[in-house]
Amino acid sequence: MAENDHLPRMEDVAGEAKPSNVKSSQKYERFGETIRYLTLQELQQLFDCIGNYRHKLATRMIYELGCRVGEFVRIQLKHLNFSRSTVLFPEQNTKTKHRRFSFLPVGLMNEVKSMLKTDGRMSKREERLKNEEEYLFHSPGRPNFHYSENRIRQIFLRYVQKAGLDREYGQDVRGRKLHQFTVHSLRHSHCGHYVHIYKVPLPIVQKQVGHRSLKTTSVYLNPSDELVAQAYSEARQDARPAPKPNARFIRARGVFIPE
Repeated sequence: MAENDHLPRMEDVAGEAKPSNVKSSQKYERFGETIRYLTLQELQQLFDCIGNYRHKLATRMIYELGCRVGEFVRIQLKHLNFSRSTVLFPEQNTKTKHRRFSFLPVGLMNEVKSMLKTDGRMSKREERLKNEEEYLFHSPGRPNFHYSENRIRQIFLRYVQKAGLDREYGQDVRGRKLHQFTVHSLRHSHCGHYVHIYKVPLPIVQKQVGHRSLKTTSVYLNPSDELVAQAYSEARQDARPAPKPNARFIRARGVFIPE
């Protein structure tokens, strides 16, 4: 992704392994517990601490696409449609084996084009790609080899720790630390934010993130802890009686004196 992108290689990243003594996360019982998401404030806090431009662009893309990390690393230049601001995920690259198009904000797609022009992978005037088979994010000097999923997890974990958002909630059977936030939390965050905050209809979110069933997407209808707290705070504020003026009027001078 960048010239200073040198992190030690690891066979696995702590927190990503699925311990045998933990129930499968496929059955999301309660939003905010099994589904580990970032609030909008935490998400912005994460973005703000990423100084590496390519790392920030990749992180923002994963969030806005709502895609799985395995789908993201396999994005090739031929999968990008700049005029429609879409990314194609071919069926062989998806978990559900169903192809889909996911949408990026236009501004973010323009940043992708700027990166490709800077790299010399897109002509500046005609905006033509020089080699559509190259991967969008690849190892330095190896455009035909995509990053591993673990590599993206390493990068994400580094910035979560830098942002002060890393929280551990236990260990797996091998004694490795389990982290509350993993790169998959960006996908959870996308679904939760676009359903609850941006009020996007559930079937549209389902298409964007590639859920096979609408039932899977419907688990995000459960309100997050922050939304519950906000709703109660607003309700209590509205129910509070308006304060009465606490002052005495001095007729002679025609002014109010606070008591």
